[in-house]
Amino acid sequence: QVLWRRRAALGAMTELRRLGSGADQNSTPAVVTPGVEAEPEEGVGLCGVLIGSPILTALLAVVPVGIYAHYAEWNSELIFALNFVGIIPMAWLIGKSTEDLALATGDVIGGLLNATFGNVVEMLLCVAGIQQNQLSVTKCTLVGSILSNVLLVMGCSFLIGGCFYKTQNFCASGASVQVSLLVLGTMSLALPTMFYTLLGAEEERMLQDSRAVSCMLLAVYVAYLYFQIRTHPHIFQSEEADDEEVPDMYASTATVLLAVCTVITSVMTEFLVHSIEGTVESWQLSQEFIGIILLPIIGNAVEHYSAISVAAKNKMDLSLGVAAGSGCQMALFVTPFTVVAGWAMDKPMSLDFHPFQVIVMLASVLMANTTLQDGASNWLEGLMLVVAYIMVGAVYFVQLPSETHTLLAG
Repeated sequence: QVLWRRRAALGAMTELRRLGSGADQNSTPAVVTPGVEAEPEEGVGLCGVLIGSPILTALLAVVPVGIYAHYAEWNSELIFALNFVGIIPMAWLIGKSTEDLALATGDVIGGLLNATFGNVVEMLLCVAGIQQNQLSVTKCTLVGSILSNVLLVMGCSFLIGGCFYKTQNFCASGASVQVSLLVLGTMSLALPTMFYTLLGAEEERMLQDSRAVSCMLLAVYVAYLYFQIRTHPHIFQSEEADDEEVPDMYASTATVLLAVCTVITSVMTEFLVHSIEGTVESWQLSQEFIGIILLPIIGNAVEHYSAISVAAKNKMDLSLGVAAGSGCQMALFVTPFTVVAGWAMDKPMSLDFHPFQVIVMLASVLMANTTLQDGASNWLEGLMLVVAYIMVGAVYFVQLPSETHTLLAG
């Protein structure tokens, strides 16, 4: 019997990607010879990973079609849809290769790998958005990823798990740390926003403030990694004992796969962002709805499904490791990384988000905090979180693209 572990945000995300890969959870660990690269378990490897997830593997066929659609100058909405679907299996392969490399390199390097590639799809989307001056969509993607984790994924996990178990318990101390970090991330958005909106600061001063806050957030994220890996790993671990895991692929195979998938994904995200304007006109959807609701699905669909699946098995520590942990990574790493990337590209990417956006973020984090503080969950708490997310989505769905004063035009 395999005993699950929950190591904190990034470690938990790694565990869930293993579920999405279809790897055999009851297999016997392989014998490792010193000085020799560990041989993957029998029947696994890259082919085994692909065979184990036939639906995601089948979606890989969309990848070349989406790339061809751009060069063939098909309709914008078709280019958007094809690349949207094609990025989902690419995100799965990036996550799986990152996981196997992390298992092969140990806690420290593995944690750094997860920190870098855990949300690489969102990072690529944001970089592509900055390059094409789609700053509003970029900001919406950042907020949407956090909201989907805090409200939708956590809510669905509580709701589905509550259908099978009357009450589900989890480690309240670890969840409290992550929610506190989310509050800090929300504060980092509120300060530049209020500085610019209420005090009427000049844009250049606001950019300087945003860049300074971003550098501080990156420092906090490094401290968070050290906290969860070195000084306080017990806070993020479940009460069950740890079992040693074996990677499904050779380290060399995982490295090549990670590099290839990252390059292909960067190309597809560029094509997807380029097609947003035509898609908005054709589908009559606002850029805010695309950024808040649709784009966050791309990089998180597989692990979100896994989080809900393990919640149904009463593995709430593991499930919350994705919901709260991925939200922390978006707030403390991807968001400041995006500002720094805009700085490097001489683009006015800042932390100046619309006050409505800050209010939604703050209310979502506070609502999550009230559901996590007692260390127990039930289906009603999950329903409240899901309804809150639907209400947010409804606000942006009814917003017309022709409206001048958008709710998220920071």
